[in-house]
Amino acid sequence: MNSANTLTVAATSAPINAYRLVALHRRHDGKKYRNSALLYRDGATTEVEWASTTLPDTRLKPGAIVSPRFCHTPIVGCGSMEVSRLVLLERPEAAINLFDMVPESWVANRDLLERASVLWNELPYYFQAMFNTIFWCGERFKRYCVGQSSIRNHHACTNGNFEHSVEVAEIMLSLLHLYPDGDRGVAIVAGLLHDAGKADEYYERGGDTVLSRRGCLLGHKVTIVELIAVAREKVRVGIPDSSYLSLVHALTATGSAAAYTGLRDAKTPEAKLLTHADRISGNAQLASHETQSSPDRASVQKRGGVISMNGKQQHSKQRLHGMEELLRSIQSPISKVSA
Repeated sequence: MNSANTLTVAATSAPINAYRLVALHRRHDGKKYRNSALLYRDGATTEVEWASTTLPDTRLKPGAIVSPRFCHTPIVGCGSMEVSRLVLLERPEAAINLFDMVPESWVANRDLLERASVLWNELPYYFQAMFNTIFWCGERFKRYCVGQSSIRNHHACTNGNFEHSVEVAEIMLSLLHLYPDGDRGVAIVAGLLHDAGKADEYYERGGDTVLSRRGCLLGHKVTIVELIAVAREKVRVGIPDSSYLSLVHALTATGSAAAYTGLRDAKTPEAKLLTHADRISGNAQLASHETQSSPDRASVQKRGGVISMNGKQQHSKQRLHGMEELLRSIQSPISKVSA
């Protein structure tokens, strides 16, 4: 299907005529503004163009969610489609799976995106609406998808935070059967959001990733609680109190804390699962990284199944193999659900 047909079909049959704005170009020819934009949705990119006598909406920026408008039958020419204008969609829509609107320039691993999309589709409607309200801002959602999960620890790479979040949600689902009282929706959204505050915690400076002022003073746990609270007030469908409290508890509970700190130990199934899943995902990535970047092979000697590196014995191969087996078993139920 070519790009023009893609846009035509979407405009007439999709539940919501919405696209991710990937790129936007404007020029003035002395009489009118000539505008062109690249749109993305569901694996397809489409180029549109239009003319205007006034400067188009300055809020139209790459990353925004927009809707093309037509004043007549669309005209296709030179690989692009003529529209009357692009409209910024300001109000979050719960019917849109934001993971279906992530261009390859953000996340090249499309399998990872498919796994995230499956997880989002499993959420109750009110959590879908809350998630979309938090990430309707294209800049924040891009940072969530592109940014790293730490500066020098696990998943300290492009898309690291996104990959880690998906893994944690999948691990929690794989272990949820151990807790009959566990809530599937809370488990999924807690996994996807547990490090989402890092989208506002890190920024690039001189080619390095550093903590923002918010990251230094508040941290990502405070940030995500703020975002959830604001989103809850905006969501047009009510989030049950029990689900809201379970989610916030899972995101803020700690392994052990003195009573005077005001922090709470993990008490619910979702909070306990999140603690374990977070550690499993982080350790698995570090183990994989250690193996891939191991030092000079001449200094590595295999002795009875145990690896010796510079005099230190490590069970790296056995540990990595175990982690890979665990991740395969975790992803298997997800694949069955998507099928």
